[in-house]
Amino acid sequence: MNNKLIVFLSFFILIGVLSCGDDEVKIPPPDVNHIQISDFKWVRFDQEVAKLNPDNIVEDYTKLVGKYPIMTDLYFKRLLEIPFENQDTFFHKISQILKAPAVKTVQDTIDHFYANTNDIESQIRKSCQYLKYFFPKTITPNFYTIQTEFGFQKIIFPDIDKDAIGIGLDLFLGEGFDYKYLDPRNESFSDYLTRSYNKDHIAKKAMELLVIDLIGNPPGKRFVDLIINNGKKLYILEKILPSTSDTVIMEFSKNQMEWVKSNELEMWSFFLDNEFLYSTNSLKFNKYTGPSPNSPGMPLEAPGGSGNYIGLQIVKSFMRRNPDKTLEDLLEFKDAQKLLELSKYKPKRR
Repeated sequence: MNNKLIVFLSFFILIGVLSCGDDEVKIPPPDVNHIQISDFKWVRFDQEVAKLNPDNIVEDYTKLVGKYPIMTDLYFKRLLEIPFENQDTFFHKISQILKAPAVKTVQDTIDHFYANTNDIESQIRKSCQYLKYFFPKTITPNFYTIQTEFGFQKIIFPDIDKDAIGIGLDLFLGEGFDYKYLDPRNESFSDYLTRSYNKDHIAKKAMELLVIDLIGNPPGKRFVDLIINNGKKLYILEKILPSTSDTVIMEFSKNQMEWVKSNELEMWSFFLDNEFLYSTNSLKFNKYTGPSPNSPGMPLEAPGGSGNYIGLQIVKSFMRRNPDKTLEDLLEFKDAQKLLELSKYKPKRR
């Protein structure tokens, strides 16, 4: 191949990259292999509970408390809500739960799907390395897998010396598990939510708790405050989970993801035309910032939480225009209105 042809091809490759939307230009993630997470702790607490002997519960429970005092106390007394004023009643109730066929069946199902969690553990460990890279002062939490009879998918709580994350594996059993059968009236088992109740979403949902804890509450109650706060969360999740699909980060289906990418300008116009930006009426905009099957007023293809996608694009625009800003700087930038102005956000026609 002659030099002119190489230059010619290189020129058009460059033009092709630059002509893509700015959000499509992928910057390789940093190398974090040198970052040590020596205190990383991953506990299959669901299996530890399953091993308890219901006929020797006092001794086994005492041993479990010795190994995981905070988690054990939290799990039985608060998550399972077992009354503990009377010790005899407390231990009798635990024995009953351990012997219950329904509880054993759920645990058997978990053990079938998650006989080995090494890949999930590895993904979360790597994400903690990225988190440490971008936020050096963060302390890596402990991680516990749990089974709460479909009560809790993820929790964050103070452990002995640091925070901890609980991951409810019974709410990550995948599309083959019929959650509606458990309770058809339970909103938590709606299709638009259970679509993400699978293995692919575990790391994202676990790390999301840490990111939310880092960011804190929105600085105000306006729509713009919420979508930019959520945009920050999503932006950081993309950075600490660089190999994770955008459909997982956003919790959109593939078709929904394609729709928001193709209709960014129309969504932004919708929010402006309907005077959403500075509204504090959460009843007006909560389906655009929180879980919902769709975005009212938009085509049926538009997913709920569409405002969060716009918030992410605003944050991306801000960070592109301020390359000197770190993720820590982004957290400290609390003025949503100012961030929007500095971002010079303007969605492109596609």
